[in-house]
Amino acid sequence: TMTSKEDALKAAATEYFKIWNSQDLKKLEGSFVADDATLRDWEVDIKGTKNVVNANGNIFKSFPSIKIEVLKLHPNPSGPSIACEILVKLNDKSGTVLKVVDVIDMDNNCKIKALRAYKS
Repeated sequence: TMTSKEDALKAAATEYFKIWNSQDLKKLEGSFVADDATLRDWEVDIKGTKNVVNANGNIFKSFPSIKIEVLKLHPNPSGPSIACEILVKLNDKSGTVLKVVDVIDMDNNCKIKALRAYKS
């Protein structure tokens, strides 16, 4: 059975993707640790929570209909971290779908400290 820590990590990740899909930058900022969150993917390497939130804002501007579909969550209580298999649906003219794994490091309150996204 899952531990309460695994449940908490899965709940936090699920909530994060729900907020991300709503494109609410204020709420999104609340998902991260206060100051020094980091974001890395195949295009950017960003330090600082405000900068991370702004980078997401730029994604929403570029792809207004973008949505994430969560396929599978793999919580690691000893991190605490969680690996998230997701589909990033750009909903652009060509119907682009990216297969991505987000590895999310959290603090003990399940706020995101670091997010590393890998495209497969």
